[in-house]
Amino acid sequence: MSYGGRFESLLGRRVTQIMRPVLEALLGKAGLRVLEYHLEKLLQEDPYSVLCNEPHRFYLAVKSVFGQGADMMIRIMAKKMIEEGVLEASDPSEFLEALKDQQKGREKLLKMLRLL
Repeated sequence: MSYGGRFESLLGRRVTQIMRPVLEALLGKAGLRVLEYHLEKLLQEDPYSVLCNEPHRFYLAVKSVFGQGADMMIRIMAKKMIEEGVLEASDPSEFLEALKDQQKGREKLLKMLRLL
C-alpha cells in the first residue's frame, strides 16, 4: 500500500470514529446497523470511507435512504457533532453544503472535522 493509500485509510478510520457514535446517539444501535446496511448496499463499499473520500456520493446515498428528510437528518447529525466538539462549523448547514459540493466538498469536510 502506498503512503497515499495508508493516509486515506487512516482518514477513513478517523471519520468512522467520529461519525458512528454520533449516528448511534441519534438512531440507537439497531437504527445505526440498519442505516449502515442500506448505505453499504447502495454504495457497494464502506459508507464512512465514501463520506471521507466522496462526500457528495455519500450525500446522494443518504438522500436515497431518507428521501426529502435527508437534508434535515444531515443537519441534525451536524448539530450533534458541533455540540460534541467534533465538527468545526458555526452552523449545521455548513456540513450539509460541504456534502453537496462536488468540487471542494471533501476539502471542506476534512477541515470541519479537523483532519486537514
